[in-house]
Amino acid sequence: MAAYWLSLTIAFIGFVALKCLYNIYLHPLRSYPGPLIARASFLPYQCNLLRGRPHLWIQDLHKRYGRIVRLSPNELSFIQPEVWKDVYGHRASAFTKSYTFYGPDAYGNPPGILRADNVSHARQRKTVSHAFSDKALKDQEELLKGHVSLLIEKLKGVAAGQLRTNIVEWYNFTTFDIMADLTFGESLHQLTDSAYHPWVWAIFSHMKMIALYRVCREWPGITQLLRTMLPKDAKEKQRQHLNFSVSLLDKRMACKPERPDIWSFVTRDTGQEGALLPTELHSNGALFMLAGTETTATELSGLTFILLKHPDKLRRLTDEVRSAFPSAVDLSMSSLSRLEYLGACIEEGLRLYPPVPVGPARTVPQGGANVCGNWVPGGTTA
Repeated sequence: MAAYWLSLTIAFIGFVALKCLYNIYLHPLRSYPGPLIARASFLPYQCNLLRGRPHLWIQDLHKRYGRIVRLSPNELSFIQPEVWKDVYGHRASAFTKSYTFYGPDAYGNPPGILRADNVSHARQRKTVSHAFSDKALKDQEELLKGHVSLLIEKLKGVAAGQLRTNIVEWYNFTTFDIMADLTFGESLHQLTDSAYHPWVWAIFSHMKMIALYRVCREWPGITQLLRTMLPKDAKEKQRQHLNFSVSLLDKRMACKPERPDIWSFVTRDTGQEGALLPTELHSNGALFMLAGTETTATELSGLTFILLKHPDKLRRLTDEVRSAFPSAVDLSMSSLSRLEYLGACIEEGLRLYPPVPVGPARTVPQGGANVCGNWVPGGTTA
């Protein structure tokens, strides 16, 4: 028995060694620069992904190796502006969404807009775009002001008591309350209760699992093994997230809201060509909730930290806002958008603390394609 396991171990080590040698010297991407270990294995990229620091790692690699870097055996990173036209533009329709990056839709098929193919994506985008038009957002301004005013009142209470507080939590309370109100017609009341809703805890757990599943999809068979090894609590959090989003959306769809919300625009074409199917509704509902919450809170938290570390920049921003508006009641979405330094601060916050620190990966079509003036073999992730 010992000899059997020894032989198996030697065979496995030999296979891994040969695979690494192939990736370095014989792989179709062998001519592209990158760290030796990254060209040989997925591990460096995956470790940085799980640590939440892929953007810093990739930035460092581009400084060392140039505009094109091989991040892993089958993935290239480009930083030229032309990459958007070559990979994501209208002429790049043959590029498909990377399954390794996106994975399956937890709400079933057909998938929501995030994982949809080009044809379905265009149909869904056309349907949901009405909910995010300038007019639609303007109609929700009073709702946004109500939640932000409550946040300010809560923070005033914290300041008056000279209490130490976690500003990240307050930003999360606010963004999740706002998006729940916009997406499902009812707030989670986290600002009122000064505590996280159970669903939000489930979402945080689910987002960590998304990264873990993303890593496991690089290793055939590991994803299913991970599912069987997950702690009971993690499985329960995933189930809670799916059930919460489905039940809240179904509840919203079964009634007519007192005020227009996202679904008022999306469902007005129900029964017509292009209308969203049930799985698409559920998937997109969860996507809207995620896309407008933790991401915004991350940006605001990072920006707050940066400004506090640079008091002169905070003072300049404060002066710009207070000189433009005599009082808080004069603030509006349209007028705030005209403040140049505020806009610059937001952009800098996104640069230093990107809520989504990886690009939307695409798979190069079979036969290969030209990306930024370089021929890239088919099947490559870009």
